[in-house]
Amino acid sequence: MANSENEEKWRKEFNAAGETETRYAMGSGLIIDESKRQFASRWLREQDKASELRERQMYRYVRLTFYAAVAAVIVGILGVVITSIR
Repeated sequence: MANSENEEKWRKEFNAAGETETRYAMGSGLIIDESKRQFASRWLREQDKASELRERQMYRYVRLTFYAAVAAVIVGILGVVITSIR
């Protein structure tokens, strides 16, 4: 079986198992095959990078939402002030 075929099979296996179980398998020595261990390590790094990217995107979204809420409050206060002056 070609290496890329093995990696595709392992990727499906790790995706189905998830990060936690794959990390456990790596740490407890359940993955004996060295090429599979190396691929599992690469796969976990990929998952970490993807998780970091999601966290950064979520932080930007939350920050933008906060600023929009603050702007809405300011506009509301200005509206009340202007209405009460007239």
